[in-house]
Amino acid sequence: MKTALVMLVAVLCLWVQPSGCASILAIFPLGGMSHWQVFRGLLVELSRRGHRLTVVTPFQQEGDPWNHIQTKPNLGGGGGGGGGGGGVNFLDFGKLSHQQQFLLMFKIGEQFCQELMEDEGVQSLINSQDEEFELLIIEAFFHDCLLAFAHKFKTPIVGACATGAGATWTHAMVGNPYPLSYLPEIGVAYTTNMNLFQRTYNIFSALTFNAYRHYFYLPALDQMVQKYFKDPSIPPLAKLESNTSLMLLNTHFSFDYSRPLVPNIIEIAGMHIKTPKKLPQDLQIFMDTATDGVIYFSMGSNIKSTDFPEDMRNIFLKVFSKLKQKVLWKLETESLPNQPANVKISKWLPQSDILAHRNLKFFITHGGMMSVQEALHFAVPLLGVPIYGDQEPNLLKVQSLGYGIMLLFNNITEKSFQWAVNELLLNPRYVENARKYSRLFHDRPQKPLDTAVYWTEYVLRHKGAYHMRSGALDLTWYQYFLLDVIFFLLVCILSALLVMTITIKYVVKYIFGTKHSASEKKKSAKND
Repeated sequence: MKTALVMLVAVLCLWVQPSGCASILAIFPLGGMSHWQVFRGLLVELSRRGHRLTVVTPFQQEGDPWNHIQTKPNLGGGGGGGGGGGGVNFLDFGKLSHQQQFLLMFKIGEQFCQELMEDEGVQSLINSQDEEFELLIIEAFFHDCLLAFAHKFKTPIVGACATGAGATWTHAMVGNPYPLSYLPEIGVAYTTNMNLFQRTYNIFSALTFNAYRHYFYLPALDQMVQKYFKDPSIPPLAKLESNTSLMLLNTHFSFDYSRPLVPNIIEIAGMHIKTPKKLPQDLQIFMDTATDGVIYFSMGSNIKSTDFPEDMRNIFLKVFSKLKQKVLWKLETESLPNQPANVKISKWLPQSDILAHRNLKFFITHGGMMSVQEALHFAVPLLGVPIYGDQEPNLLKVQSLGYGIMLLFNNITEKSFQWAVNELLLNPRYVENARKYSRLFHDRPQKPLDTAVYWTEYVLRHKGAYHMRSGALDLTWYQYFLLDVIFFLLVCILSALLVMTITIKYVVKYIFGTKHSASEKKKSAKND
C-alpha cells in the first residue's frame, strides 16, 4: 500500500509539473555574500516549486529549504579591505594593474580549488555512492574544478555568473560570440567606442587571460580533479564546460553594452532585488526627518571604509560637515573621531530598503555589480569610487549613461569630492537619467526571477536542452575564425596565379619561339 502511494505521488508530481520534483545540486562556494545573494532567491524559488536541492555554500540561514553542505568562506569570505577570504587584501589588490588582478585571481582560484577538494562536505559528495542528481547549478567563477560533479552525476550544467556579463571564457562555455572590436574584456575600463590602441590592448588582455587559463589554469585543475575524484573517465574541464546547457548572466542590456547572445544565455539582472520593507525605527526616523535629503555611503561587503587612509576619511568628513543633507555611512566601527552632527554610521545597513526611500539623493558606492543594479532599480544617481575588478568598468558605464560620476580612489581630493557631491545635488540631469534607465531596466516581459526559473526548468524538462547548443563549440579556434577557409582560398588563389604565370610564360615562349624559328628558317633560305 505504501509503495503504491509513493508511486501515485510521483506520477501526480510529474503530471502537474513536467520539470517538478527534480533533484538539483547547487554549488556556490564563494565566500562573497554579494555573489550568494544574487542566486539565493533562485534556489529558494526552485525549492518552493517542489525541487529537492542540495546546496554547497558557506552561507546558511535558519529555515533554508534544502540539504546544506557547509564549506569554509574562502575567496572573498569574511569581507574587508584588510583581508577577505582566500588571503585577499582588497585595497592592496586594487593597486595592481587590471591584468595583474585577473592573473592573480587564476592563481588564487587554484588555491581555492585545492581547499575545496579537501573540504569535508565536498569530500562527502566526491565519495558518495548513492546520491543522484538531475541538474548541476554552479557559479561560473574561479572554482571550475567542481564541474567534475557534472560528470560524476551525469547531469546537465547551468552556469550562474554574478559578475555582470562575465568574461570571454564565460561566453565561450556556450559558444557565444564576443566581438572584442567593440566589447571590452572583463575588467577592462573601456566603452564600446574604442580607438585603435584601446582595441589592441583589449584583444591583448583577452588573449593573455584565455591563453593562461587554457594552458596553465585548467590543466592544473585537471590534475586536482584526477587526484581527488580518482576517475580516469572524467574528461578535461575544458571539454566539460563546453557541455554547459544554460548560462544565467547577471546583466541586462538597459545598462550594459548591447551584445549578441545565443539562445542559452539568459540575462537575469535584478533577480536578487526584493520589494522594499519598512526600515528599522531609528533609520526610518533619520530618513523621514531629512528635509534636505540623505546621501547613502557604502563600499559593499568586501571593502571596509575603516581601512581607508586617515587623510581620505578626513576628506569625506570635511565635505560632509558642510552639507545641509544628512549622510548615512556604512562604517565598520562603533565610533568615528570628528564625526559631524549630520553623519550617522552603522556597521550594517539594509541597502535596498534605504535606496527605495523618497528622501535619498544619491549613493556613494564602490561600483559593485549588485549595488549598481539596486541603485538603477530605484532610480538613484551614483558617485562611484572603484577599488578593483569590474568596479571601474561598471562605473564607467554609469558615467557614460549620465546618471553618475566616477572618482578614482587615488585621485580623490577635497576639491574633487566637493565638486562631485555638489554636481549630483544641484544638477537635475543625473536624476532624470537615473529615472530614464530605471524605466528601461524594469521594462521586461517578465520578472528576472521568473525568467531564471523558467529557463532552469526548461533545461530540466528537455534533459539538458542540447538543441540550444551552439555549433561553434564543435569547431577549433582556427575553424571558428575561418582561418582554414582563408588559408584554403589563399592557396587556391596562389595556385591559380602560379598556373596562370606558368601558362602565360609557356605560351609567350611558344609564340615567340615559333616566330624566332620561322625567322631563322627564312634567313637560312635567303643565304642559300
